[in-house]
Amino acid sequence: MKTIALTLVALLVPLVLFAAEQTITMHVSGNCGTCKKNITKAALSVPGVEEAKWDKKTKVFEATFDDTKASKELITKAILKAGYDVEDKKAESADYDTLADCCKYRDRSH
Repeated sequence: MKTIALTLVALLVPLVLFAAEQTITMHVSGNCGTCKKNITKAALSVPGVEEAKWDKKTKVFEATFDDTKASKELITKAILKAGYDVEDKKAESADYDTLADCCKYRDRSH
């Protein structure tokens, strides 16, 4: 019985160790406090995201998440869907167009 218990512990411990908290940093376009609220809300809507913050001056977004539940790709998709460009990926025009006027950051003169 002891051998079975020890074997189970030996098998389960590595699984727990592989589940890790990850932090990502990336550039997200935006302008104002409303953008900050929308960007962080979108990221936090992804299951497993524990913390999200965006700096309107530097445009730097950072998130901490459980990598067994979330990923950079899922977080990026959520922010794009909220209407914000993430690094080299552009949000769909239909999503961008839903942003408040103060949040519109793309050059509209072209």
